[in-house]
Amino acid sequence: MRRLGALAEPEGWPAWKRPVRMLPRPELLSHVVALLPDHAPRRFNWRGKSYRVIAGDGPERIHGEWWRTDRELWAVRDYFRVEVEGGQRFWLFRRGDGVVPETGDLSWYLHGFFG
Repeated sequence: MRRLGALAEPEGWPAWKRPVRMLPRPELLSHVVALLPDHAPRRFNWRGKSYRVIAGDGPERIHGEWWRTDRELWAVRDYFRVEVEGGQRFWLFRRGDGVVPETGDLSWYLHGFFG
């Protein structure tokens, strides 16, 4: 860690906050290891392959579309940008805030790719 100015861009991360490629639908991750409530995962499995996270940024909280259904009123997605061994960068989210059960079931999904 080191101190940066409030408007400084961190080195090594994409300039865009959103991924270049998005999946048609988020895909469920398995065997996720993460320290709740506010840490990026350290490990996860996706499409039968295991990934070890070496850097993460987040969470960025996005609330549910409360105007559509009552079920979305308390829904929360916490998004993380992560880099894994090998250099791939993914956009992941956890359903729920890790504290209040009504916000989501704490399942993890892959939603997009950087670069």
